[in-house]
Amino acid sequence: MSRDLKIPETRQQWIVSVYALTSACFLLLGGKLADVYAKRLMFILGCFWIGATCLGVAFSPVEVCLYIMRALQGLGAAVVVPTAMGIIGYTIPPGRVKNYSFAFYSGGAPTGQVLGNIMGGIVAQYANWKVVFFVVSGVAFFCATAAIFIIPKEPPRDQGSSDSRVSGIDWIGAFLFTSGALLLLIALSEGVSQGWRTPYVIAILIVSVLFLAVFLLWQHYLEKSAREPLMRVSTFKNGRFSWAMFIIFLFSGGFTNYLLYSTYYFQDYQLLSPIQTTLRFIPLGACGILTVLCSGYLLARVRGNYILIFGLGSSIIANVLFAAPIPSSTSYFAYGFPAMCLAAFGIDTLYPCLGLFTTQSLPRKDQGIAGAMFQTVAGLGRAIFLPLTATIQHSLQTKSLQKGTSYEEAFITGLRGAEWLCVGLMAVCLAATLFGLRNIGKIGLLKKLGVVQSASKEKDEEST
Repeated sequence: MSRDLKIPETRQQWIVSVYALTSACFLLLGGKLADVYAKRLMFILGCFWIGATCLGVAFSPVEVCLYIMRALQGLGAAVVVPTAMGIIGYTIPPGRVKNYSFAFYSGGAPTGQVLGNIMGGIVAQYANWKVVFFVVSGVAFFCATAAIFIIPKEPPRDQGSSDSRVSGIDWIGAFLFTSGALLLLIALSEGVSQGWRTPYVIAILIVSVLFLAVFLLWQHYLEKSAREPLMRVSTFKNGRFSWAMFIIFLFSGGFTNYLLYSTYYFQDYQLLSPIQTTLRFIPLGACGILTVLCSGYLLARVRGNYILIFGLGSSIIANVLFAAPIPSSTSYFAYGFPAMCLAAFGIDTLYPCLGLFTTQSLPRKDQGIAGAMFQTVAGLGRAIFLPLTATIQHSLQTKSLQKGTSYEEAFITGLRGAEWLCVGLMAVCLAATLFGLRNIGKIGLLKKLGVVQSASKEKDEEST
């Protein structure tokens, strides 16, 4: 893409970053629009929007047009992702089918990651980059068309005029959150490339924190005055819900960095081809599918904290296998294969468990915003820890070079430092689970939305 559109190396990160910025920052607004204007309608429109903007990316003649199309593509994702989660939460009643639905929904991300990596490797080696966006566009149009016939229509409700719908959306809160999150992610991205002591980076960071603080105060005011906020701050008074969001925030950052730096290890340290690298991620997808099936079965049979402990323990070991000073000549099947399998155990148990828990914690009418909150916290975790980890990796690599070591040795030192940070994030998540979610109960046994079953009620539920 950079060669075709003559994009300099200093701006290449924006090809990815501009999509991540809009998709992460507009999630709350996208979820709220789905709750107000009907989730099915917004999902269908969002899929068509993604399909159209992907074609726009593929046919972009200049750099600026590419950035605009990628940003618009992110807006479509900000609508589709929380709306899809909200549709599952709203349409399917609590029970076995819902448990499996959330398991498959959550398993789609890592499975898609693996399939996308394989396709990306094939395209990078044998075809033009535009093929990627043609494929994504076709998939988006297919999903939109299928949704018209498959997703049931929501029952009619008291909606009033279109003006009352618009007035029911907290546009001030949407502006404050979107602006604050956007500025925060820009500051973090620029901090890595331009330096954390750069004056304008510090200024943007301060302004972003102020915007987010005012957003929280505004949401609290609206809720106290019996008006409809974009996000109910009182939800976080539920201690277990707050702990769940904290775990999702840290875990998403750790898992994303695990994928990124294990890719660097194979491709940039071991100098494997794109296809050889992506083949090493196949166990992650294969084990992910099996883990998803098991998660759907276990959600109603095993306490949620036990599932989370297993998943986080597996994630810690997966990161340790890449962080430990294992010689590069060691067989992939001695460390890489088990690491990928364990990483699948982690992501495909934690996401279904906490995704279902999030939707069960909010009322049925707010399922779109429930999906948005889950995805927003996860997205912010990914966006915030990527630049922080890159800073640590670069710092360790620079210090190692200053000691006179070879570039290869300095590079692997930086990579292992990044992986040790991921180990620490997973360990904090495990501690948070042991402390904050020790009585979470069997999440799959919940009987109604907005109520989280405690462990003390499990025996009564089972006997009934």
